[in-house]
Amino acid sequence: MRHTAERGIALVTALFVVALAAIAAAAMVVAANLAVHRGANLIQSEGELWYAVGIESWVKNILIADRKLNQTDSFADIWARPVDFLPIDGGGIRGQVVDLQGRFNVNNIGVGQMTQNNNNAATSGPLMYIQQLDRLLDSIPNFDGSKYHGIGYAIRDWIDADDQRSGTDGAEDQDYLGQDPPYRTANQGMSSVSELMLVRGMTKELYAALQPYVAALPGTTTVTAINVNTAPEPVLMSLASNVNRSALEKFIAARKVQPLSNAADIAGGPLAFLPAGTARPSTDVKSNYFEVQAEVYIGSGRLALYSVIYRGGSGTPVVLSHSTNTE
Repeated sequence: MRHTAERGIALVTALFVVALAAIAAAAMVVAANLAVHRGANLIQSEGELWYAVGIESWVKNILIADRKLNQTDSFADIWARPVDFLPIDGGGIRGQVVDLQGRFNVNNIGVGQMTQNNNNAATSGPLMYIQQLDRLLDSIPNFDGSKYHGIGYAIRDWIDADDQRSGTDGAEDQDYLGQDPPYRTANQGMSSVSELMLVRGMTKELYAALQPYVAALPGTTTVTAINVNTAPEPVLMSLASNVNRSALEKFIAARKVQPLSNAADIAGGPLAFLPAGTARPSTDVKSNYFEVQAEVYIGSGRLALYSVIYRGGSGTPVVLSHSTNTE
């Protein structure tokens, strides 16, 4: 009887040892598979990143060639041709170059000194750009921007160095220190349009509506001009309160093949959509700031690239910033 019990215990022990061995073996196989997949993902991600760096270099060369071809920038230029599909090992690349000077630069609101507000349209200084932002809000399709009028004053206070509110719609440190968590105004130009989400009065709805039409370009000492050859309709509508809508539509259709060589022609040439002599924000027909928007996909992986490139007077492009997966 005792021998039978001992044999039973031995059998159970043997089965237990076998079970532990099987569990350990399975764990080792799983760990090995995870390590293989992790290594493959790292290699894939590294490859996507190197392709992204290559895209930046490619676009810089295109911008150099474009400057040699002409001194203006429009949708007729070589940089404006999107890439729908470029095959690479195991995947592909697609992307486009966006002219950031076709957008409203929020940092223009921080240039110069505030003047006394009145009922007339401003002809210079920050107030002109605050009013331009209000007109942009009114011009965004399928969006009621009127309830957000005045947010430009809060943007001004976010950018300027003082602690005085710019009118009743302004907001300084005392308005943000009560937030949870508390924070202060930047007191400098915005480095990304995403900073708008920190400004008092900004909502997700407003930010989503504005994002395609605004940029945060460097500097608060000099205004960045809007390129009328590349600006979308709402941005062109924001240039003045007396835009001729039908003439503007003709201009937008014509500039695809007949871009302007002089920005003054929007208020005096055959494609004019503003009355002659209309006071307006700074405009131009050439650009220095561009954004690369590209997507690299290899296998099941994906990497989105957003790079801001500056091409100054020397014609040599410089990457100012870049981010992946989030603009």
